[in-house]
Amino acid sequence: MRRFALSALLLLCNALIPASAAEEVGLIELLNYYEYSPQLMSAGQPTREQFPAVAAAGVAAVVNLAPLGTPGAFAEEGEVVTGLGMDYAHIPVDWEHPAQTDLADFFRAMRHFAGRRVLVHCNANARASAFVYLWRTLERGEDEAPARATMVEIWDWNPGYELANMPQWQQFVSDARAAAAERAAVPR
Repeated sequence: MRRFALSALLLLCNALIPASAAEEVGLIELLNYYEYSPQLMSAGQPTREQFPAVAAAGVAAVVNLAPLGTPGAFAEEGEVVTGLGMDYAHIPVDWEHPAQTDLADFFRAMRHFAGRRVLVHCNANARASAFVYLWRTLERGEDEAPARATMVEIWDWNPGYELANMPQWQQFVSDARAAAAERAAVPR
């Protein structure tokens, strides 16, 4: 009898959870998932099996910043994503040598996906959170201090890969901010 009552209770709870909340669970299960707004989120590498849940959660576009040799990456990711009805951009960013040209490509992709729900990912949400931080502050004009705090928090979720321990990424972010300041100082 107790097993029947527990089963009935679980069935009732499942019936009361809205479908959208169940779809969101799929996003929360992504490695180092972070939602900046209903339209923008970042995460580590989704598995092939997680992409249907990403699509079901209403994500319209996926931007992949991980090179193919990254652990968990798979060559057919673009086909899987577009096969599920989402748009896809792949900008493979070298971990040791992130480039400002990669950032420019990322900004173009984000402008192209404007107004849609976008998931930006890489291997562990380090590259992704750095690029999203720069997008939020340099392109969208969001306040730098809280945006940077969010980026640092996400990097701290990856022991041994904290931003403070990655000089190439500190330099990349600093160079991007300096280049944006120079562009802003040029009279039009």
